[in-house]
Amino acid sequence: MTTKQLAILLGAAAVLGGAALCLSSGSKPSGAKLNGKAIFPKLDISQVARVELGDKLKLASGEKGWTVETYHNYPADHAKLTENLLKLTELKVGQVSRGKKIENADVLTLKDASGKEVASIPLGEKHAKWGHGRYATFEGETVLVSDSLDAFGTDGKSWVETKIVDTPWISFNDIAEGVSEEDLGFATGVVAKVTIAGDTNRVATIGNKAKDGNDRYLKLDNSDWVYIVSGYSVDSLLPKPPKEEEKKDEAKEEEPKAAEPAVEEAKVEEPAKAEEPAKEEPAKE
Repeated sequence: MTTKQLAILLGAAAVLGGAALCLSSGSKPSGAKLNGKAIFPKLDISQVARVELGDKLKLASGEKGWTVETYHNYPADHAKLTENLLKLTELKVGQVSRGKKIENADVLTLKDASGKEVASIPLGEKHAKWGHGRYATFEGETVLVSDSLDAFGTDGKSWVETKIVDTPWISFNDIAEGVSEEDLGFATGVVAKVTIAGDTNRVATIGNKAKDGNDRYLKLDNSDWVYIVSGYSVDSLLPKPPKEEEKKDEAKEEEPKAAEPAVEEAKVEEPAKAEEPAKEEPAKE
């Protein structure tokens, strides 16, 4: 074999080898390389000072700690916030969902104190069948991530602690804003001592009934927050109305008793018994 023939054969082998390599790499979906990959491998939650999910949810860290901007700027549940930020650090691609298109994705964005974006990912709906995964867009692919991230699919109220009094147990249904002092009724309301975090010297003021008639307005100490709580949760703090039976008894005692007419018992004389005739004895002979 001449040198020229050998060069031709080597060139042909190189071409065939390159074609085989291309075919081999093409047979394996490029998206499969994403399976198991971490979404936020370098996320440092200590640098996160703001969490946004479109316009639905906005949490921000400030001088008074974390607050929920989309729910009256009420203090956020710090334990829940930390738990869900840690979930993001562990989030991975479960599998690539080819042919799946996310409709109306909400972008989850994390920012630092300066407003610089730390991390972001477009989130779609949860997996309808499994329930423990959520669709997302990652590196240009639609993927199913390893956690459903339920907390990031809810409104601002779900990010606050609704329990406000330990004893008696009181949680609020909503925060009241724009209600007049007259409608609140705190000026003439009921003041009671309650226990919060072991402190029995806290003061709760129970005002008027809310418009629906079942809830009441409540205020703690001199706080600016006005809560709407279930009426039954503050029943033990309200004055007890007199029982219906006691009312009836009191009404009876107040009514003058009518004099009962004297009733004389008529004496009934028994008729005199007729004297029986004496029996005649037979004459002796």
